[in-house]
Amino acid sequence: MRSELRTVNNYRVPDLDPGPDNDVPAALTRLAASLPALDPAATTPVVLALWEGTGLAHACGAIAAAADETQDRWSRRSRNAEAVEHLLARHLTHTTAAAGQNLRLDILPAPAARPGPGDADAAVTAVLAFAGTAGPAAQAAAAAATVWDDRRSLSAWITLTTELAACWRGERPFYRLRPDTPAPPWWAATPPGPAPP
Repeated sequence: MRSELRTVNNYRVPDLDPGPDNDVPAALTRLAASLPALDPAATTPVVLALWEGTGLAHACGAIAAAADETQDRWSRRSRNAEAVEHLLARHLTHTTAAAGQNLRLDILPAPAARPGPGDADAAVTAVLAFAGTAGPAAQAAAAAATVWDDRRSLSAWITLTTELAACWRGERPFYRLRPDTPAPPWWAATPPGPAPP
C-alpha cells in the first residue's frame, strides 16, 4: 500500500511519512505541527511543505467524502474545498521555489474499504489543523520573501487557508471547481469512489 503513495513526501519534508498504515490524516497532522518551526526566510522549504500539505489535505478530503454514505455532509464539503485546494496549489506554482520543480498533486488511490465516520472526523480535523498553521506559515514566509511573485503567492495563502477551513466547517456551500481545459499538469483528476464491499 505504501508504494502507491506517489506524491506524498516527494520533497522530503520532515515528519511527513504516512507510515506503513497509510495514515494520511496523521501525516497531515504532523506536517501541520511542524510548519511553525520552518524558517520563513527559506522560501523553498516552506513552499514544498505547503505543497505536500495541500496534497495531503486533498487526500483527507477524499477520505471524508468516501465515508459519507448519505452524500450530503462531507462529500459536499469536499467538493467545495476542492476549489480552494486548486487555488492553493495554483498560487504555489507561481513561486520562484516552484521553478524547476516538477510539482504534481496526483490523487491517492481510493481506500480498499469504505472509511468509517471516525476516519472522516480524523481527516477533517487534520485539514483544519493544517489550515490553522499553514496560513501563519505562509504569512511569515510572505513577509520575509524578497521576490514579488513569492510574496504575492504566499500572501494569497493567508486568506485561502481561512477559506479552506470554512469549507470544511460548512460555511462555504457554493464553491465549485471548474478546472482549466485541459487541466494544468500539476492537478490530477478527481479520485474514484471507494472500492465495492
